[in-house]
Amino acid sequence: MIICEIGLNHMGDAKYTNQYINKILHSNADGLIFHLREKSFYQHNFGSKFLLSDDFYYKISKKLKNKIKFGMAVVDPDSIDFCEKIGVDFYKIFGDDIGNVKLINKIKETNKKTFVSTGTAGLSEIKKFIKCIGNDKQNFVLVHTQLSYDPNASNLKAISSLKQFGLPVAYGNHASNIKVIYLALAYEPSDILFYVKGDKVKKHVDEPQAVRLNELSSFVTDIHLLPKSIGNGKKQKMKNQT
Repeated sequence: MIICEIGLNHMGDAKYTNQYINKILHSNADGLIFHLREKSFYQHNFGSKFLLSDDFYYKISKKLKNKIKFGMAVVDPDSIDFCEKIGVDFYKIFGDDIGNVKLINKIKETNKKTFVSTGTAGLSEIKKFIKCIGNDKQNFVLVHTQLSYDPNASNLKAISSLKQFGLPVAYGNHASNIKVIYLALAYEPSDILFYVKGDKVKKHVDEPQAVRLNELSSFVTDIHLLPKSIGNGKKQKMKNQT
């Protein structure tokens, strides 16, 4: 899947959020993700202004149904009951919660696809996570991401090395140069996740690594097309077609 991560870049504005949704729906992306953080996170960082209402999420869910996959990145296990009520299609676990057994077990009960960020995890933390999910591996996807805006820190080869754990491995971009995503395609990740941003404000919560909405459609088209250039690795004789 090609997944657009709205995260908190909606800035708590319902009208602005609808602009995101409309652009994403017309981009040929496969899914979108919101972040539903714990209340203390909002209070500590933003106050309550970045909170969208429960009623608004209900409306979003109805609008997206049968059009695009609707995902939610969650922290609080208790929020999953709400997500299930509004019909969330898939989940994301932040890197800081890769060891959150209560959250992982609650998500396992939904039997839905779940992306697990490895942004703050090393091999030991990932091994503990694999042990935690046990035989319930079919719905989990590891996400290689580096929590750095520096493209030189992207370490894309880790996409290949993480496949040793027997799970699909996706790529989640945090590099400020979004062309790193194109390069990541050569490592054949199972899915691509990247942030998006509108034009209403100059600085979004996730600003440097986000793709602008007015560039989104062509960007998604490239991600769909470029993997075809990887080929099958077999060198064959061919006629000059140039």
